[in-house]
Amino acid sequence: MRTTARRILVPLFASGTYLRLAHLSPDTPNVDVTVTSSGRPDWSVRLAGVGYGDVSGYQRIEPGNHTIAMRPAGADPTSAPVISATLDAAEGNAYTVAGLGNFDGLALKVLDDDISLPPSGQARVRVVNAAPAAGDLEVELSGETAVEQAAFGGASEYALVDSGRLDLRVVPAGGEPVGLPVTLDPGGVYTALVLEEGGKLVPEVKADAKGAEVVPAGGVETGFGGAADGSPSVAPVLLGLGVAAAARAGAPPHGMRRLVGAVAAVLLGVCGCAAQDSDARPGAVGWAPVTSQNPDGVAPAWEGASAADPTRLRIPAIGVDTELVDLSVDGGGVLIPPGSAEVVGWFAAGPAPGSVGPALLAGHVDSTAGPGVFHDLVDLRPGDEVAVTRADGSTARFTVTGAVRWAKAEFPTDKVYAPTPAPELRLVTCGGVFDHAAGSYRDNITVEATLAA
Repeated sequence: MRTTARRILVPLFASGTYLRLAHLSPDTPNVDVTVTSSGRPDWSVRLAGVGYGDVSGYQRIEPGNHTIAMRPAGADPTSAPVISATLDAAEGNAYTVAGLGNFDGLALKVLDDDISLPPSGQARVRVVNAAPAAGDLEVELSGETAVEQAAFGGASEYALVDSGRLDLRVVPAGGEPVGLPVTLDPGGVYTALVLEEGGKLVPEVKADAKGAEVVPAGGVETGFGGAADGSPSVAPVLLGLGVAAAARAGAPPHGMRRLVGAVAAVLLGVCGCAAQDSDARPGAVGWAPVTSQNPDGVAPAWEGASAADPTRLRIPAIGVDTELVDLSVDGGGVLIPPGSAEVVGWFAAGPAPGSVGPALLAGHVDSTAGPGVFHDLVDLRPGDEVAVTRADGSTARFTVTGAVRWAKAEFPTDKVYAPTPAPELRLVTCGGVFDHAAGSYRDNITVEATLAA
């Protein structure tokens, strides 16, 4: 259990900011692509020898202003670019920056990737037309028109479609239609990319982001009030002040929690912690920032990764080491918590930890007998490790980036279960005030973590 003083942390909970790069100009030679950030002089990216049809995996980046530049392959990185674009990246958004059109009219376009939560049972899909021979084309899914018109060198709006195993059919303005069987998962977001090879259309479908197949309704009941006079009601932002004071006075940090929790409850309704760090398909172009922490630009370990089911959870900072059980929803669509306060559950209708998307783990803060496995979840801070062992013996290691407390009546399913372009983790328990009449805590605490590179 941590006994050192905590720093004061800034409230935040967001799914991060993501960027991927694409060369979709059929007659443009291979290029080198560089990405720089106006706010981070020590941060840069260089992708060498990118050719037509190459699409990188997503990379988590910091919000703010970025410049993307294309140069001929092998050109001096300080030379003038052939073309460049500026991206003002917003927190929680995802972007594709693509070279589109023919070389004589080449444009570097910033595409907003809509990773908001689709309605239950549906997926979201758009079309990027990188095939000049196709002209304006339409795309059908199992006989139904999904996108009516996708002009060459551009991207259509996203369309909502029923998920499942579908027949995608690209219908060009002239020439023969081309079919492709695809599987669109519920809660997924996709781009249908139409390329051209030897005068023939070559459609591909790429996953922009993945979400849960089923989205539970409302908050999670993960507490019975057995420790309601202790740390579950602590607001983690101000807990640092109490722990620091206790450390200076020589008192046990946990002895200050009740007092600090009372003060925090008055001053803060929503609290948490955050620290944002710059940290597809198989065969996608890999890239990563070159920083003082990553001088070789090592690509994220999750590119193209799939994950086995999780079996065990370890969080060294708060002494958690427990098996994982599967969780599901009841007839009303509400998440059923673990049957024991000593184990943590994985929502099995969502992504597995390490797969693309937001994996959710829930555990009780307490039982009627006392503290539960996630009693000290509020003590996690940015940089803490969360390790998930999987059925194949591998371990997915995540890094805590943020936390927040939500009122259960306002639990934001659109944030917690929203599709993400990379593997992310949500750890959920109860917190806030215990309502003795209702026999339930009023709030949920949600901790966010991202897969370590």
